[in-house]
Amino acid sequence: MLQLLNDREVGLDPPWLLPRVYGSQRFVDIELSSRREFVKGHKNGVTSMDIDRQSGRYILSGGSDTTGTILLHDTLCPPGSTHQYPIVSNTFSPISNSEQNTSYAICSIQWYPHDTGMFVTSSADRTVKVWDTNEMCPVESFKFTKPVYTHVMAAAQSHCLIAVGGKECEITLCDIHSGSSTHILRSHNLPVMSLAWSPHNDFTLASGSQDNRVLLWDIRKAAGPLMSLDMHNGSGSSNSASVETAHSGHVNGLCFSSDGLYLLSFATDNKLKLWDAFYGKNTLINYGHLTNYDTHTSVQFAVSSHTSTLHPVVCLPSSGSILLIEMLTGKKIKSLQGHFGTVNCVMTHPFEQELFSGGGDGNILTWEPPPPKVTETRSASGRGLSVYQDDWSSDEER
Repeated sequence: MLQLLNDREVGLDPPWLLPRVYGSQRFVDIELSSRREFVKGHKNGVTSMDIDRQSGRYILSGGSDTTGTILLHDTLCPPGSTHQYPIVSNTFSPISNSEQNTSYAICSIQWYPHDTGMFVTSSADRTVKVWDTNEMCPVESFKFTKPVYTHVMAAAQSHCLIAVGGKECEITLCDIHSGSSTHILRSHNLPVMSLAWSPHNDFTLASGSQDNRVLLWDIRKAAGPLMSLDMHNGSGSSNSASVETAHSGHVNGLCFSSDGLYLLSFATDNKLKLWDAFYGKNTLINYGHLTNYDTHTSVQFAVSSHTSTLHPVVCLPSSGSILLIEMLTGKKIKSLQGHFGTVNCVMTHPFEQELFSGGGDGNILTWEPPPPKVTETRSASGRGLSVYQDDWSSDEER
């Protein structure tokens, strides 16, 4: 680290190198926080979470309770103190009396990308709802004829669309401004399990389905997808059942890298694949055997920002643990264990080297680097003195 400081001072290294190297070291040291914890509010499992990207302070969580519980946590904590994150507000997703479903779990929850005044949820009650955060009540609702499995809101300046996928085997684009669906993207043959907007292009959308395919769309062209990702990069046999499929199992997890250059897909074949988002090619990086048995729910995972670590790190729920894996090499960094059940969702803090995870045990856990240790030295009298404490005497005391 001292060498990096010296190289930065003399101009041998660019200014961004030192904070990224330091951030990477902190990410490697991440462990279960002993100073910060969430007040438990979910009776059953936590299915989805999101943190606001403006301040990194407020966390939304949706549960698998039959009433569709939604909690809002405030993570403002004085530095160096032990703190319990309180529940600022809680509510549940109101269900129509005509609905005959027996499970109303929140499938996905997401902040409005530009401020915390609004958020969006999708639920097993076949609706996608837009909520007013101040009143904690829905102000708009989009209804569907079949169960919804996932949704994602675009962080775009040119439009305000919500992509919705579910058992209808199609992707519906809903416009918050007009309160209606704009158009439908059809090409999947089975239910759509996962969706992701590109952070680089406002009009590029990725979708994963139970038909084992990952499709890239330009939403301005509803005639068909831009490309279907092929795990063999076009070199597979024409008689093979896996031709033009991204996985050998249901694709229930998608995530773009923060720079938009790569797309990660996770499927029930227990494989994680990295794709070139521009050419649609499989990079053939081997991440090893992972665990993914959630055939009917989407998996929420995250990638560290390219500005916070030197090399992007994938934070992936795998059964009852969280795996940290280098995205570009496939090297496993460490496995984090703390939940008493399966881990359903993982997200990263937008500004710090911190993780938050929700599990089937109903807990939300904080993962952070350990606090810096203050070394102590021994004086001649055997007293423990901090390295920051003066150990001198005046002339009168000599």
